[in-house]
Amino acid sequence: MTPPRVLVITGGLLTEKDNSLPQVLRKQRQQSRYASGSWLETKIKLLTAEPLIAERLERRARLGPDLRRRMFSAAESDGTPDLTEVVLRTALREAGIADEATTVAALFADPAGSARLLARCDCIFLSTTFLRDRSELWPILDRLAPFGKRLVLGGPLVSSLHPDWRAHPAVDVLAAGYGEYLVPALADWIHGGFRRLVPPSGGHCETRGRTTVLFSGVPPGRLLDDLPRPAWETVLDETGSRHIYYESVRGCPYRCGFCNYPYLFEDDRFRYRSAEKMAEEWEYFVRELGITSITCLDSLFTIPRRRLRRFCELLIARGIRVRWLCYARADDLCDEDTLVLMKAAGLYQVQIGIESGNQQQLDNMSKQCSVEANARALENCRRHGITSVVSLIVGYPGETADSLADTLAFLRTTPPDFYYLAAFSTRAEGVPVLLADQRARFGLDVSRDTHTTAPYWTHHSMDCGEAANQLRELNQRLMSERVSLNAVLFYRGLGRYRPEDRAALLDYQRRVATRHRFTRGIFSLLHRAVDRRLQRDMRQRLVCSHA
Repeated sequence: MTPPRVLVITGGLLTEKDNSLPQVLRKQRQQSRYASGSWLETKIKLLTAEPLIAERLERRARLGPDLRRRMFSAAESDGTPDLTEVVLRTALREAGIADEATTVAALFADPAGSARLLARCDCIFLSTTFLRDRSELWPILDRLAPFGKRLVLGGPLVSSLHPDWRAHPAVDVLAAGYGEYLVPALADWIHGGFRRLVPPSGGHCETRGRTTVLFSGVPPGRLLDDLPRPAWETVLDETGSRHIYYESVRGCPYRCGFCNYPYLFEDDRFRYRSAEKMAEEWEYFVRELGITSITCLDSLFTIPRRRLRRFCELLIARGIRVRWLCYARADDLCDEDTLVLMKAAGLYQVQIGIESGNQQQLDNMSKQCSVEANARALENCRRHGITSVVSLIVGYPGETADSLADTLAFLRTTPPDFYYLAAFSTRAEGVPVLLADQRARFGLDVSRDTHTTAPYWTHHSMDCGEAANQLRELNQRLMSERVSLNAVLFYRGLGRYRPEDRAALLDYQRRVATRHRFTRGIFSLLHRAVDRRLQRDMRQRLVCSHA
């Protein structure tokens, strides 16, 4: 008897790895068929496209060949499969099920090859880790439906979809929670000819029309040491990559107003691997697999603080030499001794949620962090040669022109190496700022539309259209004034950045921002046209949302 076979599909509908413009436009068109209230989404795409197009027009002039190569050639992560793929394939093989893998991008770019893969499989596992809403999910389901395969949909988006699931004929099971617990139950269902789905211990099943929702339950304790080590050895030989992704925590102990990370995996408790377990796994990755760099995907790698220090000490004591980057809270980086220890253990880049340079805005977000701590963290990173990459949110409730001026002043005074700007979004359901008391506090009105990556919103001091325009202006000033480097422009080279490159890259970025006035004029016309439609559509949909 031929053993059952599962095709694992991961990745996003639209990603930074797409390098075929016609293919991107085709996917955009398919996504737009399902999108509604999408003028803000269009505006945000314009914001992303404008500096990228200007950078292409600049053609990297007056950058030396070595610097061009380091900052614009393929990123070291380009050949690395998603962690979700590795976790699922590890669990499937443990359960005695043959597997193959592909990406959403390949599904659209290579229909013939994807059809051959689908013909060989009995079941599809589709991950939503990089899908943001129904308008991105539905084109993929439509592409898979004609093959008539059993389909399991899992990942973070399932948590927001399952309460009012709008059935799609392709989907048999919504898998909610811990994949490590869900896959063995799904494997028994597959081995049994898809007749009976029994939930894992501590989990349960619910029915939504013809779709079964399978809940995993949660670990019995705070430690995650019993979760299996992802078997990177099963996929690295296919790619030749020596870079991997790693996750040691689930959830987050903080409750920032905009963030849904604490509520993923159908679990609201912060859990983590021990320092000893982490060091054991990293030693295996480095010594047995030859891994040279690791991206830590944890919401906060730096807590608990005692675990962090113990982990770094173990890496140093065991001579485990590997470059790694992580996400961290600024106040965890204010302890200079800890930061020095992290660098000695291999840390080369840290990503920090600064969010704002205005203290009232940080308080509005429930960040439990101060402007002063943010500044001290950035100064410590600069002093010790650790690349800092910060994220900032424009338009969070309470935002005004004055608070944005404070953010610009903060960045001028304490510039990070790189920055990401994001417009405030209400896409993630169930986050604290969308609770009734917070909405009343800020006068926040939201379009509850799950068929767009950017629902409309307005609050006492700003609306989503104004926030997008403020973001565009802030981005222009940061680039043209040589304050900090736009991480979107230099995404591929973040891991190869050197402090001595800073002046040359800032000069190059200023040329990108200031020399292409015709391009900026075209985008200004496009923004004005979109703004008119956005305001008209927003008035209608926000009225309808609470009618």
